[in-house]
Amino acid sequence: MSAPLLSIEGLRVGFRNASGGLVEAVRGIDFSVEPGEAVGVVGESGSGKSLSMLAVMRLLGSPARTTGGRVMFDGRDLLSIDEARMRAIRGRDIAMVFQDPQSSLNPALTIGRQITDVVRAHRRVSGTEARRIAAETLERVGIRDAGKRLDAYPHEFSGGMRQRALIAMAIACRPRLLIADEPTTALDVTVQAQIVDLIAELRRDLGIAVIFISHNLQLVAEIVDRVVVMYGGKVVEDGPVEAIEREPRHPYTGLLQACVPSLTGPVGPLVTIEGSPPRLGRMPQGCPFSPRCPRAESRCETQMPPLVVDFDQRFACWRPL
Repeated sequence: MSAPLLSIEGLRVGFRNASGGLVEAVRGIDFSVEPGEAVGVVGESGSGKSLSMLAVMRLLGSPARTTGGRVMFDGRDLLSIDEARMRAIRGRDIAMVFQDPQSSLNPALTIGRQITDVVRAHRRVSGTEARRIAAETLERVGIRDAGKRLDAYPHEFSGGMRQRALIAMAIACRPRLLIADEPTTALDVTVQAQIVDLIAELRRDLGIAVIFISHNLQLVAEIVDRVVVMYGGKVVEDGPVEAIEREPRHPYTGLLQACVPSLTGPVGPLVTIEGSPPRLGRMPQGCPFSPRCPRAESRCETQMPPLVVDFDQRFACWRPL
């Protein structure tokens, strides 16, 4: 059996507070991504999804910092290599697409300039060749008249086209792993479906692995092989998407599914998850979901359940579904 392309082992991310203490937001997560595999990372805002991936990319801004764990990529620990080697990997081997294309693109530079800068940073090609690669990549992500659109500025693109341009920047050097951080959040439903289909198509055509971050379990289920559910900075469930859809074991996963109304089934009352996610520095002593969980019992409040392996699913719950 081949080694995973990416293996996250005991990753911890924290923030220094005003008194100098450390507040952990990601509390020892573990999961891996196989070559060519698509993994969905799902959870509410504040669960640690994006923060974990920023730690993988070593893009955490102050006062956030990685406080423990390893991130193994192709046999190397990304957390221990120097910045020069990380800079060579970032964009060439691992690329990330952010959720807000408006703030991710430089408004003062043309789309073509921003893509060619990425290409020339990682490949020894002439400016003419870099521009050809940029046009070809824009065409691949579905932007018509790509050769002409290279000279357009971000404000001349629609929201969906800006997101496509960001994806073009990410795949211009043919990375082995693409991390998509809620790439459909700011888009309308029709364009969301187009971006999801585009990422699925690129994965199939280029053979790249994908980590798709979202708060919408049903959305990621359309394109991923496996789902990792996070809550309170922990992985609470992990398994093949078919198993998670058919039989979620953690109550939080079940409620995430129920929160999305069906487009084909009978119309019923909208299901909500009562309460709010835990605040940093005020995590429950036991299971982080216990204050909101309808199945919680006394030990859920005082003891963190371990990740239990049941066939090909993992879940951390004292009273699973």
